[in-house]
Amino acid sequence: MSKKKDRAWFVCQAWPELVSRHYANDAAAAHALNADTKQLAKLRAATPLPKSTVERMLRRYAARHELASPTADLVVDTRTR
Repeated sequence: MSKKKDRAWFVCQAWPELVSRHYANDAAAAHALNADTKQLAKLRAATPLPKSTVERMLRRYAARHELASPTADLVVDTRTR
């Protein structure tokens, strides 16, 4: 069995709200956060991603903008949803 299938996948349900406060679209956010637009589109659509990717995007966002809660509280494991 593939280890990728066993991997936990995570989402950040607050991501669309966070990004829409400061950026007009995913392209502007990708440029500002030095990220891939495909990853940002997946985050916006709440498509599950590896935890490291979700946390990296939140850290980059937090470096530029104030977060109301810790990044660990914004990341949700899809297995427990």
